[in-house]
Amino acid sequence: MKRISLLLFALALFVQATAQNYDYKPRETWPYLLEEFTSGGVHTSGGDNLNEGWYNVSVIDGKLHYIKDGRIMEADMRLIQYARIGRKMYVNRFGKMEEVVAEEGPYMLLRSAIIDMDEFAKADIGYGVSSATASTQNLTGMDISGISQNMELEAAIAGAKVGKVLPLKIQYGFMLGPRWIEASKSAVLALPGIDIPAAKAFFKQEKIKWSKPESLAKVLKYLSDNNL
Repeated sequence: MKRISLLLFALALFVQATAQNYDYKPRETWPYLLEEFTSGGVHTSGGDNLNEGWYNVSVIDGKLHYIKDGRIMEADMRLIQYARIGRKMYVNRFGKMEEVVAEEGPYMLLRSAIIDMDEFAKADIGYGVSSATASTQNLTGMDISGISQNMELEAAIAGAKVGKVLPLKIQYGFMLGPRWIEASKSAVLALPGIDIPAAKAFFKQEKIKWSKPESLAKVLKYLSDNNL
Protein backbone atom coordinates (compact mmCIF):
# COMPACT_ATOMS: atom_id res chain seq x y z
CA MET A 1 0.00 0.00 0.00
CA LYS A 2 2.85 2.37 0.80
CA ARG A 3 4.40 1.72 -2.64
CA ILE A 4 1.06 2.42 -4.37
CA SER A 5 0.62 5.62 -2.37
CA LEU A 6 4.07 6.84 -3.40
CA LEU A 7 3.29 6.04 -7.03
CA LEU A 8 0.02 7.97 -6.95
CA PHE A 9 1.79 10.86 -5.22
CA ALA A 10 4.42 10.94 -7.99
CA LEU A 11 1.71 10.93 -10.64
CA ALA A 12 -0.12 13.75 -8.84
CA LEU A 13 3.04 15.86 -8.71
CA PHE A 14 3.68 15.31 -12.40
CA VAL A 15 0.12 16.25 -13.34
CA GLN A 16 0.37 19.39 -11.22
CA ALA A 17 3.72 20.33 -12.78
CA THR A 18 2.38 19.96 -16.32
CA ALA A 19 -1.12 21.38 -15.74
CA GLN A 20 0.02 24.89 -16.67
CA ASN A 21 1.61 23.69 -19.92
CA TYR A 22 -1.05 23.88 -22.64
CA ASP A 23 1.46 23.38 -25.43
CA TYR A 24 2.61 19.91 -24.56
CA LYS A 25 5.14 18.26 -26.86
CA PRO A 26 6.61 14.78 -26.41
CA ARG A 27 10.34 14.57 -25.85
CA GLU A 28 13.13 12.03 -26.21
CA THR A 29 12.88 11.39 -22.49
CA TRP A 30 9.07 11.35 -22.49
CA PRO A 31 7.97 10.11 -25.95
CA TYR A 32 4.29 9.88 -25.16
CA LEU A 33 1.10 11.09 -26.74
CA LEU A 34 -0.21 12.20 -23.36
CA GLU A 35 1.48 14.38 -20.77
CA GLU A 36 1.00 11.73 -18.10
CA PHE A 37 -0.12 8.16 -17.71
CA THR A 38 -3.88 8.29 -17.39
CA SER A 39 -6.41 5.92 -15.87
CA GLY A 40 -8.29 3.69 -18.26
CA GLY A 41 -8.72 0.12 -19.36
CA VAL A 42 -8.07 -2.30 -22.18
CA HIS A 43 -10.10 -4.87 -24.07
CA THR A 44 -8.28 -7.86 -25.45
CA SER A 45 -8.72 -9.52 -28.81
CA GLY A 46 -9.94 -12.56 -26.91
CA GLY A 47 -12.91 -10.58 -25.63
CA ASP A 48 -11.75 -10.22 -22.03
CA ASN A 49 -13.24 -7.52 -19.86
CA LEU A 50 -11.64 -4.12 -19.41
CA ASN A 51 -8.65 -4.11 -17.07
CA GLU A 52 -8.33 -0.88 -15.12
CA GLY A 53 -4.88 0.71 -14.93
CA TRP A 54 -2.68 3.64 -15.97
CA TYR A 55 -1.89 3.93 -19.68
CA ASN A 56 -0.14 6.00 -22.36
CA VAL A 57 0.77 5.65 -26.05
CA SER A 58 4.33 5.81 -27.40
CA VAL A 59 4.79 8.19 -30.35
CA ILE A 60 7.82 6.20 -31.46
CA ASP A 61 6.05 2.98 -32.39
CA GLY A 62 2.42 3.52 -31.37
CA LYS A 63 2.53 0.83 -28.71
CA LEU A 64 0.49 0.90 -25.53
CA HIS A 65 2.45 1.35 -22.29
CA TYR A 66 1.13 0.81 -18.80
CA ILE A 67 2.23 1.00 -15.17
CA LYS A 68 2.80 -2.12 -13.10
CA ASP A 69 4.27 -2.03 -9.62
CA GLY A 70 5.65 1.45 -10.21
CA ARG A 71 7.36 0.51 -13.47
CA ILE A 72 6.65 1.28 -17.13
CA MET A 73 5.72 -1.80 -19.12
CA GLU A 74 4.95 -2.40 -22.82
CA ALA A 75 1.70 -4.17 -23.66
CA ASP A 76 1.67 -7.23 -25.89
CA MET A 77 0.03 -5.64 -28.92
CA ARG A 78 -1.05 -9.04 -30.23
CA LEU A 79 -3.57 -9.16 -27.40
CA ILE A 80 -4.90 -5.59 -27.46
CA GLN A 81 -8.07 -4.74 -29.37
CA TYR A 82 -8.80 -1.29 -28.01
CA ALA A 83 -8.03 0.89 -25.00
CA ARG A 84 -9.86 3.61 -23.14
CA ILE A 85 -7.47 6.22 -21.75
CA GLY A 86 -9.19 8.98 -19.85
CA ARG A 87 -12.11 10.09 -22.01
CA LYS A 88 -10.50 8.96 -25.26
CA MET A 89 -10.71 5.66 -27.08
CA TYR A 90 -7.87 4.08 -29.06
CA VAL A 91 -7.97 1.07 -31.36
CA ASN A 92 -5.12 -1.21 -32.27
CA ARG A 93 -4.51 -1.06 -36.02
CA PHE A 94 -1.66 -3.29 -37.15
CA GLY A 95 0.11 -3.03 -33.82
CA LYS A 96 -0.28 0.72 -33.33
CA MET A 97 -2.80 2.55 -31.18
CA GLU A 98 -4.85 5.15 -33.06
CA GLU A 99 -7.31 7.58 -31.49
CA VAL A 100 -11.00 7.33 -32.37
CA VAL A 101 -11.99 10.90 -33.29
CA ALA A 102 -15.53 10.19 -34.51
CA GLU A 103 -17.83 7.20 -34.91
CA GLU A 104 -20.79 6.41 -37.13
CA GLY A 105 -21.93 2.88 -36.34
CA PRO A 106 -19.08 0.54 -37.36
CA TYR A 107 -17.34 3.42 -39.20
CA MET A 108 -14.62 5.41 -37.44
CA LEU A 109 -12.36 8.38 -38.06
CA LEU A 110 -8.92 7.52 -36.68
CA ARG A 111 -6.02 9.81 -35.86
CA SER A 112 -2.42 8.67 -35.52
CA ALA A 113 0.57 10.67 -34.30
CA ILE A 114 4.04 9.65 -35.42
CA ILE A 115 7.44 11.30 -35.35
CA ASP A 116 7.85 13.70 -38.28
CA MET A 117 11.15 12.41 -39.62
CA ASP A 118 11.54 15.30 -42.06
CA GLU A 119 11.46 17.78 -39.18
CA PHE A 120 13.49 15.55 -36.95
CA ALA A 121 16.15 15.24 -39.65
CA LYS A 122 16.95 18.92 -39.25
CA ALA A 123 18.64 18.21 -35.94
CA ASP A 124 21.03 15.68 -34.54
CA ILE A 125 19.36 13.13 -32.29
CA GLY A 126 22.42 12.49 -30.23
CA TYR A 127 24.30 9.25 -29.77
CA GLY A 128 26.55 10.40 -32.64
CA VAL A 129 23.90 9.55 -35.23
CA SER A 130 22.34 11.93 -37.76
CA SER A 131 18.56 11.79 -37.64
CA ALA A 132 18.51 12.17 -41.43
CA THR A 133 19.51 8.52 -41.69
CA ALA A 134 17.52 7.21 -38.74
CA SER A 135 14.38 5.18 -39.16
CA THR A 136 11.72 4.53 -36.54
CA GLN A 137 13.33 1.16 -35.95
CA ASN A 138 16.71 2.85 -35.39
CA LEU A 139 15.12 5.18 -32.86
CA THR A 140 13.63 2.31 -30.93
CA GLY A 141 16.87 0.36 -31.07
CA MET A 142 18.88 3.27 -29.69
CA ASP A 143 16.34 3.80 -26.92
CA ILE A 144 16.07 7.44 -27.92
CA SER A 145 13.00 7.64 -25.76
CA GLY A 146 14.95 7.34 -22.57
CA ILE A 147 12.15 4.95 -21.66
CA SER A 148 13.03 1.31 -21.45
CA GLN A 149 11.02 -1.75 -20.56
CA ASN A 150 10.62 -2.11 -16.79
CA MET A 151 11.89 1.43 -16.10
CA GLU A 152 10.78 3.01 -12.85
CA LEU A 153 8.03 5.57 -13.40
CA GLU A 154 9.53 7.99 -10.88
CA ALA A 155 12.84 8.02 -12.75
CA ALA A 156 11.06 8.62 -16.07
CA ILE A 157 9.03 11.50 -14.61
CA ALA A 158 12.20 13.06 -13.19
CA GLY A 159 13.71 13.34 -16.68
CA ALA A 160 10.54 14.02 -18.63
CA LYS A 161 11.40 17.65 -19.44
CA VAL A 162 15.07 17.12 -20.31
CA GLY A 163 15.20 15.58 -23.78
CA LYS A 164 14.75 17.19 -27.17
CA VAL A 165 11.27 17.79 -28.53
CA LEU A 166 9.94 15.12 -30.90
CA PRO A 167 8.01 16.81 -33.74
CA LEU A 168 4.83 14.94 -34.65
CA LYS A 169 3.01 14.31 -37.89
CA ILE A 170 -0.74 13.89 -37.50
CA GLN A 171 -2.46 11.55 -39.95
CA TYR A 172 -6.14 10.68 -40.36
CA GLY A 173 -7.83 7.62 -41.81
CA PHE A 174 -11.32 6.17 -42.17
CA MET A 175 -12.04 2.71 -40.79
CA LEU A 176 -15.03 1.51 -42.80
CA GLY A 177 -15.89 -1.72 -41.04
CA PRO A 178 -12.99 -4.04 -41.93
CA ARG A 179 -11.58 -1.59 -44.50
CA TRP A 180 -9.21 1.30 -43.86
CA ILE A 181 -8.55 4.15 -46.28
CA GLU A 182 -6.57 7.35 -46.03
CA ALA A 183 -8.71 10.36 -45.10
CA SER A 184 -8.13 12.12 -48.41
CA LYS A 185 -10.34 13.29 -51.25
CA SER A 186 -8.68 10.99 -53.78
CA ALA A 187 -9.05 7.91 -51.54
CA VAL A 188 -12.71 8.61 -50.86
CA LEU A 189 -13.52 9.21 -54.52
CA ALA A 190 -11.86 5.91 -55.36
CA LEU A 191 -14.26 3.92 -53.18
CA PRO A 192 -16.26 1.28 -55.08
CA GLY A 193 -19.84 2.34 -55.67
CA ILE A 194 -19.41 6.00 -54.80
CA ASP A 195 -21.41 8.59 -56.76
CA ILE A 196 -18.50 10.86 -57.66
CA PRO A 197 -20.53 13.92 -58.82
CA ALA A 198 -22.72 13.73 -55.70
CA ALA A 199 -19.68 13.32 -53.44
CA LYS A 200 -17.91 16.28 -55.02
CA ALA A 201 -21.05 18.38 -54.60
CA PHE A 202 -21.15 17.39 -50.92
CA PHE A 203 -17.50 18.32 -50.42
CA LYS A 204 -18.11 21.70 -52.00
CA GLN A 205 -21.32 22.39 -50.10
CA GLU A 206 -19.77 21.49 -46.74
CA LYS A 207 -16.46 23.22 -47.57
CA ILE A 208 -14.55 20.11 -46.55
CA LYS A 209 -11.01 20.70 -45.36
CA TRP A 210 -9.14 17.42 -45.44
CA SER A 211 -6.78 18.29 -42.59
CA LYS A 212 -9.53 19.27 -40.16
CA PRO A 213 -11.17 16.61 -37.97
CA GLU A 214 -14.45 18.54 -37.91
CA SER A 215 -14.68 18.30 -41.69
CA LEU A 216 -13.53 14.69 -41.76
CA ALA A 217 -16.28 13.79 -39.28
CA LYS A 218 -18.81 15.10 -41.83
CA VAL A 219 -17.23 12.96 -44.53
CA LEU A 220 -17.42 9.95 -42.20
CA LYS A 221 -21.16 10.48 -41.74
CA TYR A 222 -21.58 10.85 -45.51
CA LEU A 223 -19.82 7.52 -46.05
CA SER A 224 -21.94 5.85 -43.41
CA ASP A 225 -25.23 7.30 -44.70
CA ASN A 226 -24.40 6.07 -48.20
CA ASN A 227 -23.18 2.64 -47.04
CA LEU A 228 -19.83 3.05 -48.76
